[in-house]
Amino acid sequence: MRPLRQSILALVTAGLLLALAVNGASASLPAKAQALVPQRSLAGVKIGMIASQVRAVLGRPSSNKVSVRPILGKVRTMDFGATEVLFRGTAATAPVNTISTSSHGERTAQGVGVGSTEAQLVAKLSGEHCLTELGYRHCFIGKWSKGFVVTDFSIANRRVTLITLGVITQ
Repeated sequence: MRPLRQSILALVTAGLLLALAVNGASASLPAKAQALVPQRSLAGVKIGMIASQVRAVLGRPSSNKVSVRPILGKVRTMDFGATEVLFRGTAATAPVNTISTSSHGERTAQGVGVGSTEAQLVAKLSGEHCLTELGYRHCFIGKWSKGFVVTDFSIANRRVTLITLGVITQ
């Protein structure tokens, strides 16, 4: 009887220690960094990061392509499912120029993201400008001038469908 009691006590003690270790470890983990911070980051990626930094945040891209854009010239585009990252150039040190996402998981601290209504966006964010240009409805934060960073919320059927953070290049 005694060896059985010791075995049970050892198992209970091990279980308690494991539970304490798991709870302690999760308590010390940092909360998920806010991924959508207008004018700063989208999907955890910031303007100016290089490819290795983007991979460290988002993992391996599903595609990694080089193309030619009329204004930027040769660019690298990495696709991460609902999120696309465009680099200004093709070198390993080329900086991020634009991040776009159609993911419903990316939200501001106020809860605005893909799927939010335009009314929710206007009510919860500040400094936004909403307008329709050539049939394209969008709300943006920032100065729409060369060299400035803008966070753009594409609107269709009164809801956000795409969020883009990027540097205006023309």
